[in-house]
Amino acid sequence: MFYNLCSLFLIFFIASFIGYFVEIAFCSIKSHKMIFNRGFLMGPYIPIYGVGTVLVAKLLYQYKDDPFIFFWMTVILCSFVEYLTSYIMEKLFKVRWWDYSDEPFNYNGRICLKNSMIFGISGLLVVYTLYPFILKILSIMNKSILEIIAVCLFIIFITDLVFTVLSLYRVKNNLIRFAGTDVTEKAHEEVTKVVKEHLFSLSRLLQAFPHTELFNKKEYKEFRKIVLDYKNKRKINSN
Repeated sequence: MFYNLCSLFLIFFIASFIGYFVEIAFCSIKSHKMIFNRGFLMGPYIPIYGVGTVLVAKLLYQYKDDPFIFFWMTVILCSFVEYLTSYIMEKLFKVRWWDYSDEPFNYNGRICLKNSMIFGISGLLVVYTLYPFILKILSIMNKSILEIIAVCLFIIFITDLVFTVLSLYRVKNNLIRFAGTDVTEKAHEEVTKVVKEHLFSLSRLLQAFPHTELFNKKEYKEFRKIVLDYKNKRKINSN
């Protein structure tokens, strides 16, 4: 069971990682300049791509022998995920992270026909190339090593998620000023400032779970010590 969860998370993580660079390439070409801050999180991954890949692989894989049906089911599923993600993030942070109002055949500016078609094509690429490739890689890995890698990446991802969400709440009013535009890059800049200035979220994690088995394991004690030492030095310097 644990191994299966680790494998599933790695599929999610790899797809999120690849999606990040696809997004960078697409936005850089569109804007005629290099753009790097495209992720909702601080790290080089965009979770919506990972979620879409996992859902397509797990819910629609049985339809892969019929590309036409698979294509349209992927379009519907991924469009729903994008719409729901847009809605939830707008409710949380009071600002839209993307707006397709200028695109033809859009729905509430949250989804549009062009992107939905891209989702369908991407789904075909995922089910016929990416997903089998990832499964092949995972199948030849040592189970223990795979689980260790998955746990480490999960810790990084969750820490990043907590960092980002709490930091975004702190700069929410700043983001509202950019309502009606793509705020992803601006949000990344604001979160970076918070992270550099406060170490807010990670400190909260350590305070909230001071006795958790995870942070008390030998391999994480040094990490914990470094973080707390850095935090204490900042406190001394500020005084």
